[in-house]
Amino acid sequence: MQVNIILLAAGQGQRFVQSCSIKSGRSSIKQLAHLNNKPLVNHVIEQIYPLLAQPEVDNLFVTLGANKNVIQAILPSYTSVIASTHWALGMGHSLAESVFSIQAQSSHVLITLADQALISSDHYQSLLEQSKRHPNKIIATCCDEQLMAPAIFPQQFFSQLVNLQGDKGAGELLKQHALHANAIANVQAKSDVDTLANLEQVQQKLQHPLNKALSHCQTWSQYDQNNP
Repeated sequence: MQVNIILLAAGQGQRFVQSCSIKSGRSSIKQLAHLNNKPLVNHVIEQIYPLLAQPEVDNLFVTLGANKNVIQAILPSYTSVIASTHWALGMGHSLAESVFSIQAQSSHVLITLADQALISSDHYQSLLEQSKRHPNKIIATCCDEQLMAPAIFPQQFFSQLVNLQGDKGAGELLKQHALHANAIANVQAKSDVDTLANLEQVQQKLQHPLNKALSHCQTWSQYDQNNP
């Protein structure tokens, strides 16, 4: 099993830019906005980092597009960058380019997003463990009965991933192949950062003791019960 991780961070974050004001004192580049006293993208990377110690995991690739140079400059040295040339056309294009560039060296890809700031290291580890048990199935996150990223796709789905276009990301494939997926429920998966207000809400959740505890709770979803 050879798992490579793709962290999608190529978008311009237009809603975040529009929500920022000069008085906010925050970076209008979403990936660089500070969360827990570090750039958002680095906060997410820190949650993923423990997976790199697993023998099944090779590399963590960060896909960049808008503001590539300034974001790349602050990334940890243990990450590798995939430069998306068509990032402006939508997440589907960036994801397709990313999978195409690493498919030859991967049996599985874990796809995650730079604005899913409340996904914990424990959740990423649970996804990997479930993929090891069921290597031919998609292992996805489930929230409000919807399959979403972070998700691990085995090799037989690569051809579909590299043909994604526009704003259709991995979520479209998860809908199509729900019967071939196991999922792990995570109530924090829907708390992505689209605006400055979202960022402030996420910061509050990270500081709240109860939410810290909940972020480590994993519940098997109905998809696991139907797909043992």
